[in-house]
Amino acid sequence: MRIAYTRRLAIRRAPRHAPGEGGGAMIDRRTILKGALAAGVLSRPAFAAGYPRVPFEALQQMADQEVARARAQHGARLAVVLGVVNPRGNGQLFLAAAPDLTHPGGRPMTLDGGTPFAIGSISKVFTACLHYQAHGPFKGTLGDWLAPRALSPGLARIPLADIARYQSGMAQDNQGGVHPPGVMASFGTMFPYLATLRPPSPPGSCYSYSNLSWSLLALAGSGAGQGSMVEAAERYDRALKAFGAGMGMSATGIFRSAMKPRLPAVYRRNWQPLPPAADYAPTRLTGVGAGGIVSTGSDMLAFLTASMGHGAAGMESPALAYQQGNIFSSPRCGGGKAPRTAYGWIMHDVVDASGPLALVTKDGAVAGFTAWMGFLAWQGTGAPSPFGVFALVNGPGAAGLGLRAMRRILVA
Repeated sequence: MRIAYTRRLAIRRAPRHAPGEGGGAMIDRRTILKGALAAGVLSRPAFAAGYPRVPFEALQQMADQEVARARAQHGARLAVVLGVVNPRGNGQLFLAAAPDLTHPGGRPMTLDGGTPFAIGSISKVFTACLHYQAHGPFKGTLGDWLAPRALSPGLARIPLADIARYQSGMAQDNQGGVHPPGVMASFGTMFPYLATLRPPSPPGSCYSYSNLSWSLLALAGSGAGQGSMVEAAERYDRALKAFGAGMGMSATGIFRSAMKPRLPAVYRRNWQPLPPAADYAPTRLTGVGAGGIVSTGSDMLAFLTASMGHGAAGMESPALAYQQGNIFSSPRCGGGKAPRTAYGWIMHDVVDASGPLALVTKDGAVAGFTAWMGFLAWQGTGAPSPFGVFALVNGPGAAGLGLRAMRRILVA
């Protein structure tokens, strides 16, 4: 079957062989990396003959193939947005969609750079940004920020900084089954539960992926010590829109029911379609800071560009320097290897014969949507990140697609 798709959409596109991008010269893979992580700072990757060229056709083919596989193997109508930023800070979208893509209600739709997708836990990076923008470095504890709400002594003493680096000491809860069903439905159910909840590990002692801790970090920054759940969510949304506007983002916000008719119909992890009657909300209002943001390909391309140091604030952005410039390492709570983390971001090594290349990454998965963003670490190198990628999918697979795209760029 021939898959119809929307061809790549250029955003501030540079010439294909822009100065410093390598021209026709071949890259020497043995010299890709000339440094390593030292005290949390990456030495800038050294490319032998200028930067590799962005392999435009190969990336479009990757997006097309993702759509074709979903149809052939699962009968799914997939929509894929793949975004890439090059060393000059120019971004491009590669779009692919099944020819019979529909809205949740079954009406036909066309994929473009303004199509909304839930970005899942990439929301955590935004939450970290919003807190720094409004309040500076992550100082104080949950008890300080959420007073006079009653929290258990163990929760009250958790520093915000430990939450932002994934070391809250709270239980890992991204697979469910940790907290009672419905406990996040409202402040009336959540705060009585938090008044008795005992974290299993001391804060700062180990890595755990706690969505509840990130929900509390967002609520703390939104002034949830006073007022209602709806008021706190609206304050978060206003801060999110103001933050995004500074980067040219106009369509990013918390999920609202009016968005549903503009979303693509989605598929769960097992490739079963989400029922049309489902409300499509990625989280409760209490959890928007952990995974409740909806964005578009065009907006995510703007955020990736800024996060790489190419935005209007460039390398001078104090929030970006603070969030990416400190790398933390600790064992996994309960034992086992854990990833290195920054504030909101998670570090990932792409390893080949030349050695590891450190990526700053974050992925996301909520019912029916997956998302991934990653770029070569650049803090401390004296220059912006040379390459970055993100992927949005209305089903499983964004993280794998994003990593494959990044590897393909680096060997171009």
